[in-house]
Amino acid sequence: MSGPKVVRIVTPEERRIIKQKWLTSLRSKIEDIKEYALKHGVLDEDLSMSLEETLQHYQSISEDDYSKIEREVPGQIQYLEKEKKNLVQKVVKQRASKWETYKNLKSTHNELRFLLQKKKIEFEDFKEPLVISEAEIEQYSQKIDGLYKTLKDVAFNEQKLTDEQIEIQKRLSAGNSLLSVKEWGSNLPKVLSRLKKLENTLKEMYVQGFSQDKTQEFIQRCNALNDKDVNYPLLIDSLIIEAAAFTKTQLELNDIKEALKNAIAQLETLALEIKFIKKWKELLKSDNLVKLQEALERATHLYKEESQKIIVETRRVAIKKALKSAGYEVNDSMETAWVENGRLVVKKAKNSLYGVEFMSPKNLSRIQARIVADENRKNERTPNLDKNQEEIWCDEFDEIKEILESEDLSIIIDKMQEPGAIKLKEVNLDDGYHQSSRSVRRGKQL
Repeated sequence: MSGPKVVRIVTPEERRIIKQKWLTSLRSKIEDIKEYALKHGVLDEDLSMSLEETLQHYQSISEDDYSKIEREVPGQIQYLEKEKKNLVQKVVKQRASKWETYKNLKSTHNELRFLLQKKKIEFEDFKEPLVISEAEIEQYSQKIDGLYKTLKDVAFNEQKLTDEQIEIQKRLSAGNSLLSVKEWGSNLPKVLSRLKKLENTLKEMYVQGFSQDKTQEFIQRCNALNDKDVNYPLLIDSLIIEAAAFTKTQLELNDIKEALKNAIAQLETLALEIKFIKKWKELLKSDNLVKLQEALERATHLYKEESQKIIVETRRVAIKKALKSAGYEVNDSMETAWVENGRLVVKKAKNSLYGVEFMSPKNLSRIQARIVADENRKNERTPNLDKNQEEIWCDEFDEIKEILESEDLSIIIDKMQEPGAIKLKEVNLDDGYHQSSRSVRRGKQL
């Protein structure tokens, strides 16, 4: 086919960038999963081996098979994102179970302490664990059993339970709050509702793996409040809002830091001297959301800009070389006539009825090449002559294509038409137009 054509030219450098771009994103996703699994103790040998095999498989694909990389790796990353969600659900379930155990123990601890103090029974008190783990929960449970035994030995020393003893059992069996309860009468519905909201927020902080120090800080601040204060419900609301805001910020920080790490890794594949990279790596250690977001936007833009420069320059050099090899005269004004304007029309001879039009975006990602006719000389043309010129152009195009391929460039024809299938585009090919756009001139006539 020798009608209008739309082609994509892929240079060796672009193939390298394509592979590195997608492999870096894949590697970042795999490392993220490994770090998460290791942090929460669910990184087993099977998971580790599976992730490593996935990475090795795509690393083994040649840069020349860039289309396969572009086609398959994005899908693999999406698959890994789903697997990460499944892993998170597994971890959340495990940590939620630990939290419920801790909450019930803490509630019992608060009640036992209150009842022992109320009955003026001497006991050796202890603090709740600052880190919620299997070992800490087990030790905490044993200490609480000791407190209960102390209360039982004094308060439950008769066969028949008194009303007071029944009330004590009710309180101990309630187990509905890990926050301190000062007086039975303070358990008003509106207060309990607020405390429940706060507990749910703290639970979310724990299951997401945020700092347990921060969780304990909120618990201590809540316990330090005076539940007889008329503003007590409002103070609880304030803690809820603050804890929820902290959770939201931490989730955003996690996402931004992961994205910034990937953006930095992408930039490093370009092997350029970029002074900001060291600064951005240090920034990953901070929790400054605004600066992290700014760094992410800048790093993402910089990678796109710099990689595009490399790709466009290698395309431009390759096309320029191919045109010269095919017999076209190419001068320095090609960049202003073609790259800046996105359009270049070349007459093959001064008095020719026809020219060749090259159209492309500034990045030269796609090039449309077609024969055009002089709109001022319609009476000199015939349909057969138009078709014949398109067929001649086919030979010229094949020659350019072979030259590009001999330089290890991939030429992909996205679209082409049969000669004569589409009416020739007509443009002004007078001397004035020709002079302004003759960056490329053909030495021989069609």
